[in-house]
Amino acid sequence: MKPTFTLLLLLLLGVSAAQAGNIPFQETQPFVESGRHDWAVVTAPAEVDGTVFDITPQLAATNYKLDSGIAGLVIAPDRPIAAGAPGLRFDGDRLQLQIIARTGEEAEARRAVIAQGGQVTGAFQDTLQVWLPVDRIGDLAEQRSVRYIRLPDQAVLADEDSVSTVSEGLALSNAPTWQMTGYNGQDVRIAIIDAGFQNYTAKLGSELPVAVTVKNFVDGQSDGEVDGTTRHGTACAEIIHDMAPQAQLFLLKIATDIDLSEAVNYAIDQGVDVISTSLTFVNATPGDGTGKFANMAQVARNAGILWVTAAGNYRETHWGGYFSDPDFDAFHNFASNQEVNFFGPGNGQAYLIPAGYAIQASIRWDDWVMVNQDFTLYILRYNGSTYDIIGSSNNPQSGQGGQRPTERVSIVTSGNAAVYGVAIKRNSGERAVFFNLLTPNRELDKRVEVLSLGNLADVPAVLTVSAVGSSAPFSQEIYSSEGPTNGPGGVPEGGQRKPDIAAFANVTTTSYGVRGFNGTSAATPHVAGAAALALSAYPNNNPAQIQALLQARAIDQGVAGPDVEYGYGRLHLGQPPQPIVFTNFAFTPFVTAGIQP
Repeated sequence: MKPTFTLLLLLLLGVSAAQAGNIPFQETQPFVESGRHDWAVVTAPAEVDGTVFDITPQLAATNYKLDSGIAGLVIAPDRPIAAGAPGLRFDGDRLQLQIIARTGEEAEARRAVIAQGGQVTGAFQDTLQVWLPVDRIGDLAEQRSVRYIRLPDQAVLADEDSVSTVSEGLALSNAPTWQMTGYNGQDVRIAIIDAGFQNYTAKLGSELPVAVTVKNFVDGQSDGEVDGTTRHGTACAEIIHDMAPQAQLFLLKIATDIDLSEAVNYAIDQGVDVISTSLTFVNATPGDGTGKFANMAQVARNAGILWVTAAGNYRETHWGGYFSDPDFDAFHNFASNQEVNFFGPGNGQAYLIPAGYAIQASIRWDDWVMVNQDFTLYILRYNGSTYDIIGSSNNPQSGQGGQRPTERVSIVTSGNAAVYGVAIKRNSGERAVFFNLLTPNRELDKRVEVLSLGNLADVPAVLTVSAVGSSAPFSQEIYSSEGPTNGPGGVPEGGQRKPDIAAFANVTTTSYGVRGFNGTSAATPHVAGAAALALSAYPNNNPAQIQALLQARAIDQGVAGPDVEYGYGRLHLGQPPQPIVFTNFAFTPFVTAGIQP
């Protein structure tokens, strides 16, 4: 059986909100994982025979140097687009983009951007972060020094849901015993890198230290605008302050991967000891622990920083598997008779999703070297008899420099509540590639729990944190991403064990209320704070030693020994070392500065 797709409206980037050339400066909102819902559940629509109507590839074919969404803007700059879609930031007629420069030609690419009326605001390796007038994108793409133009890789917050309070994770990790012994994170510097720290100023001297250091790496924003966008970072900082009340905190705001690289470099310059990131990225790397995030993390570790990061909340929103087309219609089959992976509770039924909800879908596949296996990703809406195409992505994969084996599309639901789903179509290529499909915050009917880590969480030089409940028996949270990492190049075999440790979700902060802060977002700062306590006790230990201490003392859960759900187990600091005792102006330490598992 084949699904019938009818073209409802060609919106490569989503639902109409404004005209491309008339959008005032706006900040991209982080794609927050906002939790459970009470949508009605219905019998899944039957897939019926029919003809596929698809004109999307015609747009992408216009320029092999452009993502399909950007190509659509170049062709029709006045067409409606989603002003608030993740990944889009405008300042007047200028759009934030990333330019991949040819090797050794970064300086020439910078000059080309400026010549087209653009501005370069950041760089990492061969990638420039720029602002460029929409009507000059095509001209810039013609420059030899420019290999490819794409939208920035955006941070995804790992928040599943969303008085003076203390996180329940404090007692569960045995942090109070360390604090009473005198280990409070003193002389430890912690950088919390996040998409925003809304209302943090009101919490200084109570839920946060009396003073913190703030820095904003988001293009076009001042440091004063760190206090904005989302309360997510503030809640993370609250937990770290609960755990390590004397640690010095740095609140660093970012939106993109290049912002992240700048924040990490700043943290290194400031002598930071611990970085905490309750966020992930999607489609930025193969998921095998290599790439730009691996490079950033290794530089940080070499500088003596323990980087603690969230595993992600993709366990129910991930599918992984090889391309399968038993009926030879070019559409992937998620099951023998199912080409639309609709959103639902995972039991064959479907959600009726009301208007006004964001849906983001992304795929990557194991073709990062050749990049010549070409696919289109669709978001579909069931109209009662057929599926309508309401969003699609068809980036060029023709083997040219700068291209990636990825697609990403975002829409906002509209009209009456309806069933939505995703589909994948092969455009060219013959190999049975391996896909990772992610739909943040929207559970899939067909899902695969393993290999569901976000990008950054797969990196060897970071301490990756999964989430468990804050009440006995401390079970794995149903959304918490599982490892292992992908194997070399994104294949399913040969990956490394991740996550490394588990910590607590469903905890209390003033930002989210009683037991209102969930996700691996909430788990991560508990581990960062615990690392600060360990550093107070063992100030001469390096990041690998502190990580080893936390892993060695964790309480094993799941199968015996380290696994791909809990890592080494649930965070627990054990007993602290005895403090140094002073006698007649002399002192004798009871323990050495080494690890004491």
